[in-house]
Amino acid sequence: MQPIVFHRVMDTMSMGEWQVVQEPDWLMVLLIGVQETSVEGTISQSPQRERAAQGVVVPPVAVRHVQVIPKNPLGKTPLIMANLSLLR
Repeated sequence: MQPIVFHRVMDTMSMGEWQVVQEPDWLMVLLIGVQETSVEGTISQSPQRERAAQGVVVPPVAVRHVQVIPKNPLGKTPLIMANLSLLR
């Protein structure tokens, strides 16, 4: 799935930070500082609707509210990452 799909959704919402993590069979969206109560439904449904229109199957999306977004080994917080250890 192209990262722009999530950027389009996340850029319209009021929140602190976010990160999408690709797991083997699903996507996990981590959120900090969400101001809207309907954010979970919007985030989990928007990619499915957009990709379904293109005939692409989207894995399930889980939304988690967290205190900290994990950083990579360089100390940066990527917006989108793959959990490569689980994908091998």
